[in-house]
Amino acid sequence: MSIVFENVTKAYDAPVLENVTLQFADGKITALLGASGRGKTTILRLLAALEKADGGKAHADGKVGYLFQEPRLLPTLHAFANVRLVCNSDADAQHALALCKADALADKLPSEMSGGERQRVALARLVAFGGDVWLLDEPFSALDAATKAQIIENLMPLLRKRTVILVTHNREEAALADAIIEL
Repeated sequence: MSIVFENVTKAYDAPVLENVTLQFADGKITALLGASGRGKTTILRLLAALEKADGGKAHADGKVGYLFQEPRLLPTLHAFANVRLVCNSDADAQHALALCKADALADKLPSEMSGGERQRVALARLVAFGGDVWLLDEPFSALDAATKAQIIENLMPLLRKRTVILVTHNREEAALADAIIEL
């Protein structure tokens, strides 16, 4: 699956990206590393077609899964139902919850979960969705160190099977990538 990001310009009140070209290797993990306000999330939003570039070309081909910084779970659905919405079977949803250490949360509403628990359910929803390209915006930021390490270990085989762009401020997380682009 190819990702194109050529000569991209994007401004809101002020320019965020000016004539930026980035290379993302198919089937590899690329980390976008940098301080807040450097355009990392904007790059993901452009690739997911959630925003339109003011100039240049930005798109990702194939089935694109997007993990937002905020979990964005449906508040009236339990964790299992939030995950089940995007996959083909109950077994797929249960497996995704287990990989993300969220199987014990299956019967909880988002309002009954901590921030880290909601993050794990959102990760499980992405896993259940699948896709060719994953756009991950601070996917582990709400997780404690031990849980994060276990989930990363569980997810690495899945990450290695697709093209992934990982936005992070954390150099340790960026080290998971095959390539790092500092913004």
